[in-house]
Amino acid sequence: MFLRVASVSKQYRGQKVLDDISFPVRQGELVSLIGPSGAGKTTLLKIIAGLELPDSGSVKSTADLCANPAILVFQDYLLFPAMTVFNNVAYGLKCRGVKGTALTEKVSAMLAYFQLTDKSRHYPRQLSAGQQQRVALARAMVVNPSLLLLDEPFANLDRNLKAETAEFIKTFQKEYGITAISVTHDLQEAFIMSDKIGIMLDGRLHQFDTVKNVYNYPASGRVAAFLGHVNHIPASYFPLLGLDQHNGAVTVRAEAITLAHHENGVGEITEVQFAGHHVIYRVRVKELVLTVYSLDPGFSREERVDITITHTIANGDH
Repeated sequence: MFLRVASVSKQYRGQKVLDDISFPVRQGELVSLIGPSGAGKTTLLKIIAGLELPDSGSVKSTADLCANPAILVFQDYLLFPAMTVFNNVAYGLKCRGVKGTALTEKVSAMLAYFQLTDKSRHYPRQLSAGQQQRVALARAMVVNPSLLLLDEPFANLDRNLKAETAEFIKTFQKEYGITAISVTHDLQEAFIMSDKIGIMLDGRLHQFDTVKNVYNYPASGRVAAFLGHVNHIPASYFPLLGLDQHNGAVTVRAEAITLAHHENGVGEITEVQFAGHHVIYRVRVKELVLTVYSLDPGFSREERVDITITHTIANGDH
């Protein structure tokens, strides 16, 4: 195992910030730790980076962190404002005694990979947020880190750049074979780039698994709800909704419900909200109100509809 976080706990002023956190990271994996603000994500990242010490527990790695250190890229990038892009990227190499042609070749290659060659003489203030982020990544990557740590990598990017940046991070991370850990609250972007995901709530790691398993088989109702809106359907409604019998209620994601026009349908649309890339419908089935995310804008308020549920989450607690 490349890195193992084992039973890490941390308190500040008597308040527990991290509570018995454990998870493994394999060589070449990109792991994202997701959670709301205050969940302890950044504190955990600093402990992994060696910037803070845990009160208990340990972080162990098989890598030689002296020869190839772990590098932390902060959400504010922390570029040197008085240095050009070239000198920002070259800084870590200069600190390690790299000079002359070797330095120029390494920096130039990294600038070319991150599509920054034409910005090499610019200063950070002359760059967009996305370009500044790429400079910070290039500065980290040029020293060949054993472990890349990303603190909220999408925090300063607009919505259009987030998915593009997630794909870019995944591409260069795989191409260079870098092991990476990212902390973020951006779910979609984390899903795009990650091999494994950990869900952190209130200082505890509630689930750690592959992206598909975390999404399709959340460990609890809290995890399911954090990943997106969910509907809780009592067993008494199963016959109406065509569900197989389960013990107790099931959880259904809003996007796992499809609607069909039917004048005698089991549901009635009570609310329609346009949300840009999808439409949010509230559908009443007797006393139960379901929230449905649909790409079909063709349903109207007070219309009767049939309901099909394509996927249920039956193993979470509620």
